[in-house]
Amino acid sequence: MSFTLLQSGSQLQFLDSSGSLSTLTLPTGVTLRTDVPPRFAIYQDYVVMVNTPSRPLIIDATGTVRPMVPKPPSVAPVLSAGSSGGLSGTYAKARVTFTQKDGDGFLISESDYSPASNSITLSSENLQATGVAVSTEDISSRRLYRPVTGGTVLFPWIDLDGNTITIVQDDLSDVGLSLLPAPILGNPPRLTLIKEWRDRLWGVGDVYLDDILYSEASVFYAWPSSNYITVPGAGRDQFGLRAFLPRREALGIGRRDIIWQLTGTTPDDWQVVKLSENTGIESQESVVVYRDIALWLWKDGVYQWDSEGLRNVSDPQVKAWFNKDSYFNRDLFSSAFAVFDPVRLKYRLFLAAAGSTTLNRWVEYDVSTRKWWGPHKTSGFVPTCAFTVIDDADKTFPAVGSASAYVWMEQQNPVDGTAPIEFIVDTKFYDGDMPDYEKLWGELSIIGKAQPRGQLQVIPKVGYLDATAKLPIPYNMTKGRQRLQRMGLGKLLQLRFQHNVVGEEVELYGFEVPHFVVGRR
Repeated sequence: MSFTLLQSGSQLQFLDSSGSLSTLTLPTGVTLRTDVPPRFAIYQDYVVMVNTPSRPLIIDATGTVRPMVPKPPSVAPVLSAGSSGGLSGTYAKARVTFTQKDGDGFLISESDYSPASNSITLSSENLQATGVAVSTEDISSRRLYRPVTGGTVLFPWIDLDGNTITIVQDDLSDVGLSLLPAPILGNPPRLTLIKEWRDRLWGVGDVYLDDILYSEASVFYAWPSSNYITVPGAGRDQFGLRAFLPRREALGIGRRDIIWQLTGTTPDDWQVVKLSENTGIESQESVVVYRDIALWLWKDGVYQWDSEGLRNVSDPQVKAWFNKDSYFNRDLFSSAFAVFDPVRLKYRLFLAAAGSTTLNRWVEYDVSTRKWWGPHKTSGFVPTCAFTVIDDADKTFPAVGSASAYVWMEQQNPVDGTAPIEFIVDTKFYDGDMPDYEKLWGELSIIGKAQPRGQLQVIPKVGYLDATAKLPIPYNMTKGRQRLQRMGLGKLLQLRFQHNVVGEEVELYGFEVPHFVVGRR
């Protein structure tokens, strides 16, 4: 069964496919910040959550929340000779880890190693470990590792179930140890970014902002301290790395003014290559990746990175939306967020209007037709985030979270509710390919879908660019096609279509206005 995770204030909530919402219990000592957005990644059977938690978390399908990795033991075990047994030789550097297991006893995660133990020489005795660390957290067991006689490579030795016993002895022979050596382990720091790529988790810590950290392959909880890559340009600003863009063959890494890409399959052949120094990424929340197409917002518009390269997709049609202050509050681009609508194949970006700090405006980019739609306004609630949810039929839909702690989903059939959804469309100024000539603009003819009821107001401007609006002309939407009055004399013509009545749909197919040249002055 699919589920969606939400953070509402300082609570983590679980939304199942039927729409039921429940609050999850956080691990002891873990708190959630409310001044930054949560960030998630799906890996194996878990959702990984970072940025708002005081330490990285994993959540399973039952709603159980655990730290991604238990805190490691801080003290070393003490080796000594036990009772008579079958071991002889020198043993040293035993270590302990803390583990989490599921109800069937399978390992979920394992902490980094404790400090190394002392050395002890045995003569037909048991090897005894005392002072085995006890965790302050809820763990399943402690796992001890030791080398063979006189060796340095660690092998799994004993599992101590529970979190109580502090002494154990054993005379397991060297040949009885596992054939596989101890795994590479390591605890991650508090992470601000997280993504999955190449069967590893990738993150950025909250201290070294220019380094990307990565887990071991197929092991989400193993983050050795040596697993990091310093991205070129370290220290160039106070923000560091801002976003990841995981595509099939490359991991995009964004700063605010430059984008790099990581290529390769293993640490031996990884390379960080500059993708663009003429653009950057404002925030991770504006990034979406769908079918190997990455889209995001920068200072001057929306960019797309796919197999054809990197390009600005807003410049050809709506450049002024993003490089002028007339439409949106550009100071809040770093707070913008987006979601991809997989039904309509549209990138939906939420922004604040010019002069406003509320992100209740949104625009859409259709990746199939390469057309922009908007700006739209949401007035029924204040959007705070956008994401996709999966229903019981395994279909994916876009959803919007609100400041009132409700989740909103778009319906197939539009319903205004108690407030009308305002419809306003301004056409361009038409000049008949002769802008300097005076024209007589004839009768306006409109074609639209015949509706059960309603009138659409048409407001013409005839003259030049500074022409004033004329009185509204009603178009009867029940007729489908209707011829209206003449528009008048002027060099240019612009029309505004406007409607704001609850429960009345508007669907226009086109319009026509004949014109005749009068002369040139």
